Amino acid sequence: MTGWFVRSLADHDTHRGIYSPATRSVHARCGIQFPPLPIGLHSNRITLPGPPPDPDQICPACQQPHHSN
Repeated sequence: MTGWFVRSLADHDTHRGIYSPATRSVHARCGIQFPPLPIGLHSNRITLPGPPPDPDQICPACQQPHHSN
């Protein structure tokens, strides 16, 4: 599952990446790996429906367009 994942509620700690059910962690575009913070009214989701509405939440490295070599 690819999407936006919250690592913490701190600024610049929402990351774009791929969730691995096998490891229960996100492999973020910026290179970090972390367990996602559950979100939603009942904490029943792990991915945001789109980019965070507040740009200060987004990891600067994950915000950059991804380029394949």
